Amino acid sequence: MITALTLAPVVAAVLILALPERRARAVALAGALASLTLAVWMLVQFDITAAGLQFSEKVAWIPALSVHYFVGLDGTNALVLLLSVLLAPLVVLASWQHNDRPRTYFVLLCLLFTGLFGTFTALNFFHWFLYWELVLVPSFFLIKLFGKGEERHSAALNFFLFTVLGSVAMLLGFLFLYSYLPVDMKTFNFVSPSGEKISLASLASDPNRPISGIGGVQIIFFAILAGLWVKVPLAPLHIWQAPAYAAAPTPVTMLLTGVMSKMGVYGFLRIIVPIFPEQLKQHAGTLMAFALLTILWGAFLALRQTDLKRLLTFSSLNHVAYCVLGVGALGIAANGLKVDAHALATQGIILQMFAHGLAAAGLFYMVGLLEERSSFRERDDFGGLSAVTPRFAAVFFILTFCSLGLPFMAGFAAEFLIFSGTFDVAPGVTIAATLGLLATAVFLLTMLQRVFTGPTNEHLLSMPDLSRRETLIVVPLLILVFWAGIYPKTWLLFSQKLTQMIP
Repeated sequence: MITALTLAPVVAAVLILALPERRARAVALAGALASLTLAVWMLVQFDITAAGLQFSEKVAWIPALSVHYFVGLDGTNALVLLLSVLLAPLVVLASWQHNDRPRTYFVLLCLLFTGLFGTFTALNFFHWFLYWELVLVPSFFLIKLFGKGEERHSAALNFFLFTVLGSVAMLLGFLFLYSYLPVDMKTFNFVSPSGEKISLASLASDPNRPISGIGGVQIIFFAILAGLWVKVPLAPLHIWQAPAYAAAPTPVTMLLTGVMSKMGVYGFLRIIVPIFPEQLKQHAGTLMAFALLTILWGAFLALRQTDLKRLLTFSSLNHVAYCVLGVGALGIAANGLKVDAHALATQGIILQMFAHGLAAAGLFYMVGLLEERSSFRERDDFGGLSAVTPRFAAVFFILTFCSLGLPFMAGFAAEFLIFSGTFDVAPGVTIAATLGLLATAVFLLTMLQRVFTGPTNEHLLSMPDLSRRETLIVVPLLILVFWAGIYPKTWLLFSQKLTQMIP
């Protein structure tokens, strides 16, 4: 079932190449909807009382190296997979008017979908890494070939170089990890079919390993950490993000901010937390410090922006860093056996990935519509749009309030859980992080004021409101934003058992 979900976009890509070019949009949409249907069916059948893997598929691939094709669902990846498959058809709909080499564009989109779905379901490092890299290739070409402005070339190149360097470091880390494991434990699997995690805690002091002692484990830990650090990204390795997001076509930016930025956070939960518990405990304080730096620095940079896309980029940087703040809290909580804090932070991280993905993707889509309708995206070039496009303004306000973490919206529940978990173990850092929330309120509310209130720019008096197709794209996002805010239990149940498994 998971294999069919992952490969449906690949089948769509092949059909796009075989069929007339005018069919590209419909075929890409059919592939995305097929994946969404399969994912929803699995999540409806998901047993929230079970702690292990569900819908797992495991087939020997390279037996000599213990490489398996191994996929499955559990509390760690269920919601982020749902986010991915939900955004896929919305991105295709958002690209419906794309007429520049549509066959190439939609083939690349389909390959990107497959890479994302595979990354969030693969449980063996070998093919997980293939999916991880597959995401990079179509993203690079989508930015370079279909982005806006001459800066798209340098933006795509920086995105490629930073991500590849991080991936190489992570690959080397896993190769060292494989060599470090004893013969009877050699595997590239993240987990066992029963859901048991691999841990190096009991192996760190064995001098008979190829890389012996605590230092060897530290090398492996930092190598893998580097790859995840770039992908989140965290300061100071975030410099590729703003140019890439600004240059990419709007639908691609929806995926970059909505899903791809969650790959790094997911890697922390899937790899760092269970496999390197001792190293996470040791460096939790440092990780939280860099997360705090990213939160505050992202907010500061957002305050300085007038370009709406760049403003939202730094807002996204700020919000994703809250997840990493929660990861650091997991290390401290485990070190002090603060089970409640561990559970709160874990569920907060997972819900924040889901909530931020919905809100950020929606906001970037709305900014893309503004740019499409007006040919500019400077904050101060707008004004009074609420009187001209009331439906557009209402959607923009709701998504912005979700990012602000207002009650009854998904962002509130997620951030409240993270702060509840972190405050118990690191109150000083948590209090400092709330300054990021205040700064977020300042630049987001200023954006709303400049764009939607005051006198209306005379060039915008004839701007059309949301069309039916555009409304169809934003309505699912709005439903889930309120659903996860008013009744978050629906989504928290997926990770209920996960929080009981303290590393």
